Amino acid sequence: MTLITTDKTDWTLLQEQHGLTCTVDQEFFVHPTYLLTQSMTSRAVWTLSSYLVKSLLVKVKEKYDVLINTSGEIINFLEDIAYVNAVPMRAAFNYSESLPIKSSWWRCYSRVYDLFLKTIDRLNRNTLFVTNSKFMEAIITRYLGCRAMVVYPPVDVENFKPLYRRKERENLVITVSRFRPGKNLESIPNIAKYVNARFLIIGPSDQSSASTINTVRGLAKKLKVQDRVQLLTNVPRSVLRERLSDAKVLLHTQFYEAFGISVVEAMASGCVPIVPDVGGPWLDILDQEQGKYGFAYESPKEAAETIRLLMEDERMRCEVASRAYRRTGAFTTSIFTRNMLRVVDKVHARKDR
Repeated sequence: MTLITTDKTDWTLLQEQHGLTCTVDQEFFVHPTYLLTQSMTSRAVWTLSSYLVKSLLVKVKEKYDVLINTSGEIINFLEDIAYVNAVPMRAAFNYSESLPIKSSWWRCYSRVYDLFLKTIDRLNRNTLFVTNSKFMEAIITRYLGCRAMVVYPPVDVENFKPLYRRKERENLVITVSRFRPGKNLESIPNIAKYVNARFLIIGPSDQSSASTINTVRGLAKKLKVQDRVQLLTNVPRSVLRERLSDAKVLLHTQFYEAFGISVVEAMASGCVPIVPDVGGPWLDILDQEQGKYGFAYESPKEAAETIRLLMEDERMRCEVASRAYRRTGAFTTSIFTRNMLRVVDKVHARKDR
């Protein structure tokens, strides 16, 4: 197995924070550390061009049964399978909330990028597109002009299910997210001001996280909720599991999220999910049924009202949490493996023709 990534993989971190282990024969990465200090334009151009060159070399020099591109859209004329797990950059100008930076420059970049990929798409139309939600399937059909198979990502629900009945829960609302622009974490202090509950944001951070962290803390202080909004960064997986077992509610904040693995993990842990009303968490995970497996919201105030209701009505919270817990059986690792093997079989069948 050969792995090509934009950044060098930190296998130790993956093991500590996610319990993931993997063995690869060789690994290429195309995003040198010095680029972190460069402009977003330089980083985007370098990443795209370097990724393309490395992938072409692998395509020409190496012989593999199947080439899978988990970046989804970047070079979809090279690989056998393209797994699209986020709103494609080429379509992002239609979904401003999904852009990494909210600016006219990024909307323009998205359009130019779309035109570029439409040109190279003509080189090969044999790529099999796979995506992680029905929400994403609709976007791929509309903006990339091709059909995609839906294969939900693997969620290690068995690792979280023991937390379901562990102990009494606090009036704690937890958000699991990377500290990055576009995650809408700044909405949490705005939600906290409407409801008397503690809020915890927990997840990985890196050099690009400082602005997001400062924004959330600054807004919490401005709204006088800093005593109820806590941030935890780069903590071990065990800490995440412990805090999920304490919480009553999982608050997801990213609009246009493709799927939302953390939502399923929280549901397996016994939390009731509250998610934006657009995206994979609502369409695919909660099946667009308000109050069955969880709740959707449109505004911070609406999210706060739902949180207050769950904190006050323990019987209802337990009933929804129970249904959410059972729902997680649809997203297990074994189901993902079985479905992906079917996709690989389709590729082999095409090549044998």
